[in-house]
Amino acid sequence: MMAGTGIDDLSKYESGTDPFTAAELKAIACFREDLSGIPDIAFTGFDADGIRRLASEHGVGEAREMLHSFSTDLLNRWWLAILSLENDLPTSTDESARHSAAAARYVGHLTAQHLNACAKFEHAVTMWFLDLDTDLSSPLYLNRDGDE
Repeated sequence: MMAGTGIDDLSKYESGTDPFTAAELKAIACFREDLSGIPDIAFTGFDADGIRRLASEHGVGEAREMLHSFSTDLLNRWWLAILSLENDLPTSTDESARHSAAAARYVGHLTAQHLNACAKFEHAVTMWFLDLDTDLSSPLYLNRDGDE
């Protein structure tokens, strides 16, 4: 789950503050269960060239269906799991914060990961749909055949 993201190393969110409570750890375990079955590609993302390979191998219609499923099922399911976690975490006794410092850091990290994955997805789909070159050094991402 969430390969290469450090998601399983909770100690980094506890640095300089109180450790996660048993209730917080239970909410995190439920969050992780909510994410079970989501393929790693949802967390690591892909690029326009990957979409082109997919369309080449399976056809444009199938590629569009997969992209639709990716956005509406996988990315949405991940976001709903983050929102559920945030609601399931116990409220902090400190009136200046909604959650403990460790929990707030964890949710902040998850939110940033999700937003980055969405931005990467949107960029890949845009590059693919507009048939733009993925070589960022080319002027204005001119298409890969050099046609203007």
